[in-house]
Amino acid sequence: MKNYPKFTAAAVQAAPVFLNAEACADKAVALIKEAADHGAKLIGFPEGFIPGYPWWIWLTDPVSGSKLQQKLMENAVEIPGPEVRKISRAARENKIYVCISVSEKCGGSLFLTQLWFNPAGDLIGKHRKLKPSGGERLIWGDGEASMMPVMDTEIGRLGGLQCWEHWVPLNIQAMNSQNEQVHVASWPCFVPGDEALTSEAPNEVASRYYALATQSFVIASTQIHTKEIDDMMGNLPPYSAFVEYGGGAAAIFGPNGKQLTEKLPKDAEGLVYAELDLEKLVDCKYQIDPAGHYSNKTLTMTVDRRSKAVATFVGEESAESMKFDAIQTEE
Repeated sequence: MKNYPKFTAAAVQAAPVFLNAEACADKAVALIKEAADHGAKLIGFPEGFIPGYPWWIWLTDPVSGSKLQQKLMENAVEIPGPEVRKISRAARENKIYVCISVSEKCGGSLFLTQLWFNPAGDLIGKHRKLKPSGGERLIWGDGEASMMPVMDTEIGRLGGLQCWEHWVPLNIQAMNSQNEQVHVASWPCFVPGDEALTSEAPNEVASRYYALATQSFVIASTQIHTKEIDDMMGNLPPYSAFVEYGGGAAAIFGPNGKQLTEKLPKDAEGLVYAELDLEKLVDCKYQIDPAGHYSNKTLTMTVDRRSKAVATFVGEESAESMKFDAIQTEE
């Protein structure tokens, strides 16, 4: 870079309208407009914001959770689809970059996917979570490195990961090796665990570490958990060691790990803002650049970005012939 952008970014702290894709998209549109009205050029959303995080996977067995899975499937996002069109239109009308995390329906399966839109409303990239965590594997399939982009834009090189991906060292190195500069970290919500040991939730610690490890700005967006969500799930037994009402921790971190935003109350919805000056990256990269001058060439990794189809069909002309034969048979 010869000219280093300086712009305002926004991180979302909010609950979804649980298992209601249309209402979630409308809520996202309102937050996008609010961020743009405050001068933001980029907004990051929490994990699985449309149509909500499937908390029941941590609270009950797969059979008991199947009805909720059905509801999640019915409200999953298809590309293209009405929710995508709404977010695209909002990005275009408000001239803002948007990164929003959704349950994406592809064929008969779901994937946890970050969608990226530019200020023209174009869908410019998507990232599927590479390995869903724990009980999430009942819900979402695996992503692949072909959908692990870092996008070159006029406000910097943009990328993102979701939840526990931020604790996987190879993920961090793969993103850092693409010279990521501004990162959206999409999270659900957590509680600190042991207040005597730390005042920060695990997602806060991981987001701060990611900023330090990659020398990038991190927009950490979180959901909040509500009684309404519990009621929608049928008041399953609370897993109090993992989640509570509230649990929000939206923040933006600088490439030196410094938090640039004030904290919202953990049960409050809203946006936090920070000015990102990409010239600050220069000194941080001067000190440490694990994908560059601070790398160790005796330790390397290979990232396979080839898309891997489950089935590859050849001889489509034969398939067309079989269709014709079937029609003739029916007649």
